[in-house]
Amino acid sequence: MKISLAIAALVAAAGSASADVVAYWNFNNSTANTTAGQLGVLNSFAADQGSGTVSVGNGITFNTVAAGTANGAAGTFSGNVLNALGADGSGGALSVQGAVGGSGTAPVTSNGATVDFTINMSIFTNLVMTFAGRGTSTGFGSSTDPNQVLISTDGVNFSQVATYESRQTTFALYTFNIGNALDGASTAIVRLRLNGASSGAGNNRIDNVQLNATLVPTPGSLALVGLGGLVATRRRR
Repeated sequence: MKISLAIAALVAAAGSASADVVAYWNFNNSTANTTAGQLGVLNSFAADQGSGTVSVGNGITFNTVAAGTANGAAGTFSGNVLNALGADGSGGALSVQGAVGGSGTAPVTSNGATVDFTINMSIFTNLVMTFAGRGTSTGFGSSTDPNQVLISTDGVNFSQVATYESRQTTFALYTFNIGNALDGASTAIVRLRLNGASSGAGNNRIDNVQLNATLVPTPGSLALVGLGGLVATRRRR
């Protein structure tokens, strides 16, 4: 009886298909800028849970100044607890501004900027991305020029899976079902391309990014499911 119960428990575990956290960023490992209106510094690019990295590109870089005018268009502003895991606090949020220094009179230089989340999908299937996001009235993600969600397995060739607006001034939850397009990829990139900013001071904030997927059963666990079925059949006899 004990053996049968143990096998039954293992079979149930092996056959379950709940989503797992592949990677999660809360951006709380950041330093706020002591100068009002200036981007803070993101101190770590690694995922806070799971495994993955975040990077920016296409003309923008991360700010490294925590006291004074920012020297990059990407950094951090205050965040939110929407979509956070566990007891994570609001802390920081990844932020991109329309221009370095965030001046409202500066020409916009960050349209087309990219934020890449790179993970390993070798043993996962059916990826879903969720995050909390907000912006400003002159920030990215306008109705006429929305932000884009793109995916790639080589960092060169990207395909679009969705678009979204993000000019609301309170955090909202975004969900993008990427499906099986990145299944089995050792390098899987989900890219946010930011478009439509009309002011150097305009921005978007991205917080509590979750990349969730289903763990693919290993051959051993599949064999265990088969063993469980065999045991059940013999017991019925």
